[in-house]
Amino acid sequence: MATAARSNLDLRFIPVANQPKVLVRRIGRGMVGIARVRCDTDGLGPYDRPEIEDAFLVSHHLTHFRSDIRVDGKLVNKPRNIAGLTSIHDYRRCIDCEMHTAFDTMTFHLPRVVLETIFPDSRRDQLEDLDIEPSGSVDDGTIAAMAAAMLPALATPERISLLFLDHVSCALATHIVAAYGRLASSRTAGTLASWQERRVKEMIAARLDGEIRLADLAAECRLSIGHFVRAFRRTTNTTPHQWLLQRRVDHAKTLMQDRARTLAEIALACGFADQSHFTRTFTRLAGVPPGVWRQRNVTAVIGPRPGAAEERAVA
Repeated sequence: MATAARSNLDLRFIPVANQPKVLVRRIGRGMVGIARVRCDTDGLGPYDRPEIEDAFLVSHHLTHFRSDIRVDGKLVNKPRNIAGLTSIHDYRRCIDCEMHTAFDTMTFHLPRVVLETIFPDSRRDQLEDLDIEPSGSVDDGTIAAMAAAMLPALATPERISLLFLDHVSCALATHIVAAYGRLASSRTAGTLASWQERRVKEMIAARLDGEIRLADLAAECRLSIGHFVRAFRRTTNTTPHQWLLQRRVDHAKTLMQDRARTLAEIALACGFADQSHFTRTFTRLAGVPPGVWRQRNVTAVIGPRPGAAEERAVA
């Protein structure tokens, strides 16, 4: 199997005027890259040929466009309208691409080692390969949903929680292998041991800002990332990211007991990007906006009205 020392992670082979900003995370032993690649003009022309690499590029097409793609010299057939479809490019093959019209695409760079780390979770299991037509088009609603979930985050990448980014990357890798992978026998994941559950919850609670990685949590439990995520869900009936959000909301409720604190201050203290993000998350998990919750559950400390003692004395 062909491998290469260099990676296509930065997407430099795409000759657009403004190179895409790639969000990069280390998942397991490999680097996952997420980017939106957009060109508003027609006739961009040929791409430089990507490096030969043991990796895949998952490209979800947000708009229709016309292009010619050849894999190992063979022209790839495409549907009349490619908008909403996904192409999975195998970087072990020689890929040539020429763009004829403007385009807008969400891309996910997934090295094979990431797919092997994420799924399956038993050493006896092995990912043999992906059953795909290289650079062909598939209608995959799960990938489309993940791409749509990432679009708002890419608009403000500085606000993205590392745990959220890890979840998206892991979820996509797991889906790719489950949907398109050829696997050996697998076994069902169990639950976390009591010490694992306790330790992971302590680690997440200590970093309410979300600056903690799934790889760190999994390593603490001595599990692969895929095994850890499934075991955590089976144990707690939720994901690590959702558990983190619930802890933030619980912490916010404690801080709201102090009426001297503003909601904006509380939002930042609990790891939210801003008050708007705090309000949306709090409302979804608590059922009411934070201001309403505070009115219903926090008793205002009001000092005695001037002259009240004299009035009681007269009475």
